[in-house]
Amino acid sequence: MNALVGLRDRLTLTPPSARQGLLVEAILQVLCDELGCDPNELHPRSRFETLGVDSKRALEFKEVLEEELGCALRTTLLFDYPSPESLAGHVVDVAFGEATPEGASELQESPEERLRRKLTKYDL
Repeated sequence: MNALVGLRDRLTLTPPSARQGLLVEAILQVLCDELGCDPNELHPRSRFETLGVDSKRALEFKEVLEEELGCALRTTLLFDYPSPESLAGHVVDVAFGEATPEGASELQESPEERLRRKLTKYDL
């Protein structure tokens, strides 16, 4: 997960409006390295589960993000934010305390992702 080394410093030096994009690129690079796939096969809105990220890899990835960014993240992080794009938006908010405008995060999610996120609030 070399793409994440020094990530906090790189993000700090990046203008706030470009942080999410930088983090998406780093996440996609880690996925390519870990899964042995071609970067052209990945899309920022691809679901982690369809890319082959299982619960063990999700937990390992979350722990590396916490270490590199110096912030606490939920254990279910990659399931709550199931794509590189939605994950990056959330992590930038947590790591840098940047609240996105009301509804902005929903615009980045597909309708299916938004429904899953909302349903996780309820025990069904």
